[in-house]
Amino acid sequence: MHGRLKVRTSEEQAEAKRREQQEKLKIYSSVTGKIFAKREAEEHDEEGLELTARILEKNPDFYTLWNYRREILLSLKDTKNEEEIKKLILLELELTQNCLKVNPKSYSAWHHRFWSMEFNPVGDWKRELELCNYFLSQDERNFHCWDYRRQVAQKCNVSCEEELKCSTRLIETNFSNYSAWHYRSTLLPKVHYDASKGSITEDILLQEYNLIKNAAFTDPDDQSVWFYHRWLLGRSKTPLEILNLSILKPQNMVVVLFSEPVKVDCENLFLKVNGKPVSVSWQSANDSFASTVWKSNIPTSIEGIENFLHGDGNCEVTVNFFNGKEDCYLSSTMNGHKSFTWKKTNRADTFRSDLSAATKDVLEMELESCQQLTEMEPNCKWALFTFVLLMRALSNTAYKKEIEEFMEKLTEVDKTRKNYYRDLGSKFIIEDFIGSLPVEAVEINLSNRKLTHLYHFDQLILIEKINLSSNNLTSVYPLRYLICVKSINLDDNQLSSLEGLEDLQNLELLSLRKNSLKKLYNLEILKTCLNLRELFLEGNPVVKDEQYQSSLQMFPALKSIDASTL
Repeated sequence: MHGRLKVRTSEEQAEAKRREQQEKLKIYSSVTGKIFAKREAEEHDEEGLELTARILEKNPDFYTLWNYRREILLSLKDTKNEEEIKKLILLELELTQNCLKVNPKSYSAWHHRFWSMEFNPVGDWKRELELCNYFLSQDERNFHCWDYRRQVAQKCNVSCEEELKCSTRLIETNFSNYSAWHYRSTLLPKVHYDASKGSITEDILLQEYNLIKNAAFTDPDDQSVWFYHRWLLGRSKTPLEILNLSILKPQNMVVVLFSEPVKVDCENLFLKVNGKPVSVSWQSANDSFASTVWKSNIPTSIEGIENFLHGDGNCEVTVNFFNGKEDCYLSSTMNGHKSFTWKKTNRADTFRSDLSAATKDVLEMELESCQQLTEMEPNCKWALFTFVLLMRALSNTAYKKEIEEFMEKLTEVDKTRKNYYRDLGSKFIIEDFIGSLPVEAVEINLSNRKLTHLYHFDQLILIEKINLSSNNLTSVYPLRYLICVKSINLDDNQLSSLEGLEDLQNLELLSLRKNSLKKLYNLEILKTCLNLRELFLEGNPVVKDEQYQSSLQMFPALKSIDASTL
């Protein structure tokens, strides 16, 4: 046995490691406590720099210690000469570099390094660019380093043209460099902007599409290039508009529909009745601070308004919105129980494609490329998905069958996101339906459409009757926009909650047969629907509850329910 090295057992090794960790923790706590005591006593000296460095090299994200170091350096600046300050800053740069080797994504270390460089009157910013290149060679997606590099490039007065060339080199080295693609998207509009077209110059766009094509055909499953492709095709910014102004006489209410969600108050959305300004309190239809639908009661204190509300007189209502950037207005004349004015005569262009900024020729060219790629890689989800978006941008009608087939295939090749594709398919169906709906429509039928989610129901604020039966809905929250609705058919869905129906003051008939409502509290949300007269719940587990019959007393206006539940 003599002369042989004794091998520790695993228990001995664990105990030794535990003692070592305890000893390190003891030292760590002792040094940290001393640092806090010095900071409390406002001792700004070089000992504080030495102590904090010992901790930060082990834990670079201890941002309180970085703050203390900056306090010390600011204090020493008044007592040290320029040469001594330079030496201190070199120590800071060495410390941050060591810390970044421990954790290259330490926000605190990168932030302190930039602060130190600005603190140094003759900092070598070009050296910092080389440092960034080193760290990006280790991890090309280190977004902390990318942020730092953008700041350094500005300090070095590196032109956007040079940075664009840099992004090209990085992308050509590795097409999967998502950060380089993203950086490129910020540089192109600065370097190659065509003011007459409001986009990137055409020759550069074609070059970018060729670069994307090379990347996509090299690695079609990499998402980086597809995200950039989506950005490059772009989306044109539509102007903010008031799409609809409605006056609902029975509810004494004014409703405004915007083309996009906005934040509204009495200071930026102005109401006039018969030419006179009226101060009102606006409320969003979805209880959100930014909404497309805003409503308000018309104050009865306005001269002559009481007679109008209870008589047959006319009333002109105007709304004007101004948020400091955009201004829009719309007027409507009330001469009956309900009046509405639409900004547009039809809804055909209500939903513009995400790719609407690109020209038709470009869309067709990209569609052909996607078609070639899908023939080579029939199960590439990114190519299939982009193919669908391009077809919708070109013509929903011409490619309707292909779009449906590709959406179904996406649920097969990308099973983990099948519910996303089904929801997106529902969005397409509803957009197409609303796009063909007359503005004066008050009744719609969306039954048996395989809908899994409801979209754009803010466009249907004047609908009085809707059929959504035989779908796959699990939520009806968007129905809260249907402020005029009187009849809703939700039979044969998968609803376990009725949230979204609580504010439908005009609702008279609600059919919920064959759903998944299990508890009585699922029905309590309907108590605020004071005009509810007909409720149908056959086929829901809740009807088997012993307290079900007595619970119906919560609906005083109820006149009719399923005969089978009596």
